[in-house]
Order: sequence, then structure tokens, then C-alpha cells
Amino acid sequence: MSTITIYDEIQTALSRGEKIVIATVVKTMGAAPCPIGSKALIHQDGSMQGSFAGPQTDSKVAQEALKILRDGNPAAVHVHLDADQGEAVGSCGATLEVFFEILRPEPRLIVAGAGYVAQALSRLVARLDFRMIVVDDRRDLAESQAFDNKVQMTFGDIPQTIRALEPDEASWIVIVTRGHNLDKDALRAALDTRATYIGMIGSPGKVKRIFRELLEEGIERARLEQVHAPIGLDLGAETPDEIALSIAAEITMLRKNATGIPLKNMHKLIEDPVTT
Repeated sequence: MSTITIYDEIQTALSRGEKIVIATVVKTMGAAPCPIGSKALIHQDGSMQGSFAGPQTDSKVAQEALKILRDGNPAAVHVHLDADQGEAVGSCGATLEVFFEILRPEPRLIVAGAGYVAQALSRLVARLDFRMIVVDDRRDLAESQAFDNKVQMTFGDIPQTIRALEPDEASWIVIVTRGHNLDKDALRAALDTRATYIGMIGSPGKVKRIFRELLEEGIERARLEQVHAPIGLDLGAETPDEIALSIAAEITMLRKNATGIPLKNMHKLIEDPVTT
């Protein structure tokens, strides 16, 4: 497989929200059948695009790639090619030094609603390494100048647009529309996706009503329990900027697998008095 084709496949995999491994030959020892710079793409299911030698060697490369994927860190590994299997050019075999690199899809933050909270959130998220997409059906409200210039504006029916965006494991969905029914419709659409996070704004009473209505429609309780609603951390937020900060804080906490408790409570910085 050519390098150009490999890069096309990489782009396709990342656009699907797939985490992948790229294996690159950085050194050869012995009669190797592939030159330095040869690349292969390994998917999470172990399938491989590209080849370094034959099925035996490629299987070793794929297995090493899956180990790298589980560990989460790039690494260089030596892969031996057995001459008896006919995968080395000469009779003495060969060894490849292969560098394995993990590529992760760019995280997307899909915001349903383009009101003041969404506008405030865009100013924060633009600096949090997210590609932000704002969805609204009111073109007159969702003026691009109200948002950070990195934000992608998408206009149309909100639930339909959420589904059309095909949120995946690299997608986070924040629902901050203008009303109860639209929030419920957006949430229903979001629950049909593979988004890693779904959060919805609203008072406890409003959230409870929407959950009850969706349960009556047949949405599974376990699925609703995964929804972050009311959205955000308890910061006592009242203004759009404060609400946006509480949402961004919750997303950051979950993304970093953090606890959200005050750092002061995690460290004992004042020593107990010494007693004699």
C-alpha cells in the first residue's frame, strides 16, 4: 500500500472517531523485504492496512500495535523475520525496528443551541483543544460574530442535525437550547449516538420531567443515568459566563479522569505539631 493511500486511510479512520496505531519501520537489520520508512495502519480490532513482509510478520506487528494501544504510549519494538517462513529476503532472517505511534481523533464538542450560554462556552472551549460545532435552527440568533472564530456554525433542525453529525466516542454533546421540548428532542437524538458525554442544562425539576417522559417512550433507565443533567459542576453559577465555566469545568474533569474536589483537600500541607 502506498504512503498516499495510508494517509487517506488514516484520515478516514480518524474522521470516524477511531483511535489507531501507525507502525513505521525506522531501522532494518539483515535482508529485510521492506525499506526504512515503510508504514502500516493498525485498527483497534487488530486489522491491518499495509504490509511489512508476510502474514507471520504482519501478525506480530499487529499484536505489538494492540499492546501499544492498550498501554497508551508510543514505543519502538524489534520484530524478527524468520527466514524459514520466507518473509526475509536472505537465508539469515532479518530484524525490523518498528516505531508505533497512537493517533487519536480530534475531540468534537457539539453544542445544541446558540444562546448566551453557548456563546460563553465557545470562548472557553476554544482554548481546551476541542473542535466546537454549534447547532441551531435560528440563523438570526446564531450570528458568527457572537462566537469564537474557531467555532463551526451549523443551521437546521437541531435533532436531525445532531444525528447527521454522527457523534462518536470522540464527541461530547452539550444541550442548551431555548426550551423544554427542544431540549428533550435534542436529548433523544443524542442518546441514539455513541457520544462519550451528553450533558443537558435545566433545573432538577425540568430534568426530572424530561427523564420521566423519555422513560415512558421506552428509553432505557441505564442510558438516561449516563446523562449529565443538570449539566456542570456546583459552582453556584447564575450568569451565562458562570454556567459556561461550570460546564467547561465538568468536561475537563471527566476528560482528565479527575475528582473535582479542592486541591487543598488532597494534600496535607500543615504538619501536625510534634509532641514529646
